[in-house]
Amino acid sequence: MRRLFAIAILAAAQPSWALYKCVGAGGSTSFQETPCERSQAQTAIKPLVEAPKPTVAPPSEPPAPTGRPSLDQQLKEAEADRLKTQAGYTLRDKANQLERHQRACDAQQREILANTARARNNLAGATYAQSIATEANAAAVRCETRARELQAEVDEARRQCAARGCS
Repeated sequence: MRRLFAIAILAAAQPSWALYKCVGAGGSTSFQETPCERSQAQTAIKPLVEAPKPTVAPPSEPPAPTGRPSLDQQLKEAEADRLKTQAGYTLRDKANQLERHQRACDAQQREILANTARARNNLAGATYAQSIATEANAAAVRCETRARELQAEVDEARRQCAARGCS
């Protein structure tokens, strides 16, 4: 009973073009589209329902223009508009980020240099003034490096925006 059930499941699971049941010498069963080898017992199987053969429709002419763009064209235009808008937003955001960075650097330099007023006119004051100048230089280098990175991002965003036709 189990064997009959397994065969029924295998037969049902096979595509409708598996037309031959082959039983090998060891009792192994296989279903295939081509006739069995001579050393195997063969049984022809006819499907219960003949699967419809796929028909290939000849290429049809594109529909005549009705004055409205096709769905594909509308999708392409919508995607182009979305990319254009996104490029504009990216350019705006990158330019604002660069401007905020420059303002923060200016404020940092003013804060560092404001400490020079506390330097006394003696050796300790001169040493303190030197450390303030070194700190200001280091901060200026960090700010300049980051500003160059941000400017490169702005330039790339501007290039992308120009390629997409945004203003």
